[in-house]
Amino acid sequence: MKVVAAIRSFLKYGILTVVLVSTLSLAWLRWDAGRSRDAWFGERQGQIADVDTELSVTPFDQLSQSVRLTSSSGLEVSMRVVRNADTNEPRPVIVVLGGHRTGRDAVDLFGDVGDRAVVGVDYPYNGPEKVKGFLQTVTTIPAARQAFLDTVPAIQLTLDWLVEQTWVDTENIILIGASLGAPFASAVAHRDTRISSLILVHAAADNRLWAEVQVARRVDTEALHYPVGTIVYWLAYGPIFDTSEHIAKVAPRPVLIIAARDDERTPADQAQLLFDAAGEPRRLRYTDGKHVQPNRPGVVAELLQIANEEMDFLMQQP
Repeated sequence: MKVVAAIRSFLKYGILTVVLVSTLSLAWLRWDAGRSRDAWFGERQGQIADVDTELSVTPFDQLSQSVRLTSSSGLEVSMRVVRNADTNEPRPVIVVLGGHRTGRDAVDLFGDVGDRAVVGVDYPYNGPEKVKGFLQTVTTIPAARQAFLDTVPAIQLTLDWLVEQTWVDTENIILIGASLGAPFASAVAHRDTRISSLILVHAAADNRLWAEVQVARRVDTEALHYPVGTIVYWLAYGPIFDTSEHIAKVAPRPVLIIAARDDERTPADQAQLLFDAAGEPRRLRYTDGKHVQPNRPGVVAELLQIANEEMDFLMQQP
């Protein structure tokens, strides 16, 4: 009987301990996800301490420049620039922050960039590219969380380098945030007025809901969608990168929102909510296809066409 009582006591207090630890951990995660990082962003951005470049030529006979920046804070940023090399006259620059697997290779989607320069920036993530299994997922979380926080100062360090280049029209630096890149792009555009206009592609106004939809695409158990989506939202510092809050503070610089009518990754009506949150000048456009990704050339082509059509709107000065 004493053994049975001991086992029951162990189970009772063991379960209470697990519940308590889990509750405290979630409470800390929620608090940590929402506390201001404004001062930290500035410190992490630091100053450019080193620049490494490598030149090549695209199939369109344009200059492709791979650039790696190292900050005084230790932050490293990798990017690619594509532009015509026949002149160093200032031209508009489009900075692209796409999906996590696109990164700096997003410049390849533009083909011939014409009289503009296009800059694709990698997320500052040092973990495995493809995560497999529960254990690897858990061990990758710290690197992923660090990358989320590092993305804003990484883009601002990119701007530090760009404004020093003779071929950059510093009055027309357009930032594109596509899919996962939208919350970070809106945060940068809010913080840094060197961004002259902002394009959000297939983005959500409610990042917690967006995270829940991504969970639902991978987990069949409906009861898990809300709680797991909320935890993912906190892990990704969702409250800090509140897209609706940041987009509201970009005005009077132009904002273009592009939505997909058949988007399977972004909840319905999110583009309209973003448009409602944005100040003037603002525009909302729709594509006919699904969510943007590199293996959907039709979607990409339509997005580029819309961007070209709206270039005069994006380049207007406040």
